Amino acid sequence: MLLAIPSGDCEIDENGISVAADKVADIVDGQHRILGLIESGAGGDFVLPVVIMIDATREQKALIFATINGKQTKVPASLIYDLFGVTKTRSPQKTSHEVARAINSTHSSPWFKRLKMLGKKSAPGSPETLSQGTFVKFLLPLISSDPETDMDLLKRNKEVPERKECIFNEYFRKDQDSTILKILLNVFQSAKDTWPVEWDDPDSFILTKTLGYSGIMRALPGMYSKGKQNGDLSEQYFRRVFGAVKEDLSARKISLSSKFFSASASGEAEFRDLILAAVEATKQGHT
Repeated sequence: MLLAIPSGDCEIDENGISVAADKVADIVDGQHRILGLIESGAGGDFVLPVVIMIDATREQKALIFATINGKQTKVPASLIYDLFGVTKTRSPQKTSHEVARAINSTHSSPWFKRLKMLGKKSAPGSPETLSQGTFVKFLLPLISSDPETDMDLLKRNKEVPERKECIFNEYFRKDQDSTILKILLNVFQSAKDTWPVEWDDPDSFILTKTLGYSGIMRALPGMYSKGKQNGDLSEQYFRRVFGAVKEDLSARKISLSSKFFSASASGEAEFRDLILAAVEATKQGHT
């Protein structure tokens, strides 16, 4: 069990640590052990191994919890990423969380109040169709191919290396997170404008579910590279690409539904490849 205690509430000497009052410790990790003891009704004395941190900051406690539980136990990914929001130091994880939070809270965003920020719906019947964990899962590799190393370097006030394979890395390194957000808003506003019915009907279509989101994000490096080459990352550019995809689907009498796109890696890859084919068609001046 891992506890955090203020120095003013404990005494440390050669014999160990003594705590002078009740309810002074925060449980950083091991909450399930406490609950198990309470539920068991066990009485009497017993030994419980404990690690104590003295005067840990809120940031330190959150990072330690995220690091431990993000790797070893099935804590929802959305909760793990949400904890990065309390950190003060820049990191790819924190940027991904803040972009997710911004895209979910901006009234003009196509994702306004559509992300499950803690991994589950805030209320029954809400329009939240995609978890923050899933959103960040596909955004983070576009910012850094080694986010943990970059986070550690930034915590030690060291410069992070350039990661040219990640399309958003340059913006991150230049502290231009707002540009990352703007590009994503252009991409998904264009998708919403191209398929308005599908966007607003997640029960019937895949567009705002994991499959639709991941397919677009997997294709985004290709879309970005073409747009960057031509100096155009506007909504109009992405709308032309998605328009070409829509024409292709219509010609083949295929809809963006689970009937035609399986909820698996193959369905995601198929949607991604349709988008990339549209990028190539646009490149050749066919659209």
